[in-house]
Amino acid sequence: MPEFSWSALFEFIGHDLSPVRAVIAFFLIGYLAVGLPVYFRQGAASRDIWGTAAGVTMAAIYAAFIIGVYPVLHHSASLLH
Repeated sequence: MPEFSWSALFEFIGHDLSPVRAVIAFFLIGYLAVGLPVYFRQGAASRDIWGTAAGVTMAAIYAAFIIGVYPVLHHSASLLH
């Protein structure tokens, strides 16, 4: 079994996954991580509001990662080889 590697995960997110699929995946992770617990505590309206806010925030974090962090990681990794 291959060992978990953060650099391999970042490489997959930044290079192998299409931007549309990555934004959808990040949105779903944020929506489900916040939306479902809030749904059981406060109801459907809160789930929609807080889940959507979390999903949009996660998608924005992905965009910031691709624009600001991933190129630096990719460039520094290529310098090591």
